[in-house]
Amino acid sequence: MKKNMIRIAAFAAILLAVSACIYPYDPVIEGFDSRLVVEGDIHIGSTSTFTFSRVLPLDSDDYTPDPLFITGYIEGEDGSRVTSVNSHLPYYDYSLSSNRLVFDTSGLTADKRYRLHFEESNSGSIYESDWLEVIEPPTIDDLTYILDEDRGELNVALSMHCNGHSHFRWYYKEEWEFHTDLWADYYYIPETDELVQFPVFENTYYCWSTYNSPEIKIFSTEEQVEDRFVDLEFHRVARTNTRLQIVYHIIVYLEALDENAYKYWQNIQSNSDGQGTIFSPTPSQMTGNIHCVSDPSVPVIGYIGASSQCSGDMYYINAEEHFYKSPTPTPVEILEIQPPEFADYYRRGYLPVEVISSMGSATRYEWAPARCVDCRRKGGTKNKPEGWPNDHR
Repeated sequence: MKKNMIRIAAFAAILLAVSACIYPYDPVIEGFDSRLVVEGDIHIGSTSTFTFSRVLPLDSDDYTPDPLFITGYIEGEDGSRVTSVNSHLPYYDYSLSSNRLVFDTSGLTADKRYRLHFEESNSGSIYESDWLEVIEPPTIDDLTYILDEDRGELNVALSMHCNGHSHFRWYYKEEWEFHTDLWADYYYIPETDELVQFPVFENTYYCWSTYNSPEIKIFSTEEQVEDRFVDLEFHRVARTNTRLQIVYHIIVYLEALDENAYKYWQNIQSNSDGQGTIFSPTPSQMTGNIHCVSDPSVPVIGYIGASSQCSGDMYYINAEEHFYKSPTPTPVEILEIQPPEFADYYRRGYLPVEVISSMGSATRYEWAPARCVDCRRKGGTKNKPEGWPNDHR
């Protein structure tokens, strides 16, 4: 019988080391099974999200996995339960054939043990994680930036107390403000084929963008003599990146790992970056801490932890540092377009910039490519983050 080749699709955003990116690991395994892959952790004092999926065939174009319908709860050792906020209508991603459960764990305390309990509705299988001790977080003392003129980079630097821990993981969220090439005084209404002047304080010049790191990074201080780090440089932004054009904001979330969890993810990391030996277990072979209690012979892929997070943030303001260096600009094409042509050029991807009238000459209507006029065309939004340190709108 012809053997199918499968890959583990659920590890598409796996942990990284501090010094380098770790890319998805695609182990080649003979045969096909329906092993469940679980990703997520119990975050004390915040929100906990778990994603459930199955292994997929290597050539999955003609393969449609059965939908996953997962329900579950987080159980405390005192018998308390936190039911997922979407248990009655679980999130289902048809493109990934995955199911997601979200729990409000803001009320959980670190003095108890917890475990995840969930059921797969189609098969009736019941799963549980091991009982988990909550790991207290390290302390972030400072988050700042160091401007590296030689390398042309802004380096985010972390100072922290380890609080007796040796293994950590972190992820981040970035927010930044940027502007487009041209300030537009007018906008076009295609329904009425007219130009209208922007109201005061409204514009398409300033925009904001956000980015949540899809990967989580791990690092260890096991060889460190002190119980702290000072100015550990762990994230870089090129000075030509538009993130630094006006204001850049980064929030770092940090938590400690126990020895077993660290070894589990370190092994995945070794396989992912190609440094594992031929004797290293693949992610599908590594033993996690999740079990099928209704049928102990059923393997489950994944490792769940329970921890409290700490966080820190910093702002970079270019008006103060003037570190941002704009790449060599592409000349902006500005055309004079008369009213009969408005609709045609709008369909071609142009937008109005300015209307110029003067005594004794015809009115000029200046238009330019939309990407040079509307910052939203470059992936930004007009949703200004809360607490932003300037009055731009």
